[in-house]
Amino acid sequence: MSCRITSVIQDNVATVNQYRTVSEGVDIMVSRGGGSLVVMEGSAVVGYFSERDLLVRVVGKKRDPFRTPIHEVMTRDLVRVEFDTTCKASLNLMKEHRIRHLLVFDGPRFMGVVSMRDIAAMMTRAVSYSDLTVNVVGGVVLVVVLSVIGFLIYLVPDMMGFVRRFFA
Repeated sequence: MSCRITSVIQDNVATVNQYRTVSEGVDIMVSRGGGSLVVMEGSAVVGYFSERDLLVRVVGKKRDPFRTPIHEVMTRDLVRVEFDTTCKASLNLMKEHRIRHLLVFDGPRFMGVVSMRDIAAMMTRAVSYSDLTVNVVGGVVLVVVLSVIGFLIYLVPDMMGFVRRFFA
């Protein structure tokens, strides 16, 4: 069974209208405790604004965050995935595009965002559960083998008596 991103989609993502200022966007990020925003025009996703965009396109270019609208500095080339994409395919896309978040859609409907951190954590849990299963099964087999050996050792005196009587 392959890992799917469905269970780690963050559907309560912070959004901002594309005409809001960078300063207003940063206020939303700070209040939500996040590092990025999905940029909207009405109900349509039109961009993504991250801490990296803030550093490179605003601070690095010495733009005024109180006057610069988000749409001028947001990422427009969005990397999208379908909600049932595999973890491996998602991580490969992130690596290829050098990003840490993917926008998730179900056809045309925006569903949320997945992060590299959440996918990695889910895959680690899956490996941990697999390791746990192997350890439990291995432990049960070891107990059975040791029980059989103990039983055979218990029977050795009786078997020796049988062998003496048989050859006597």
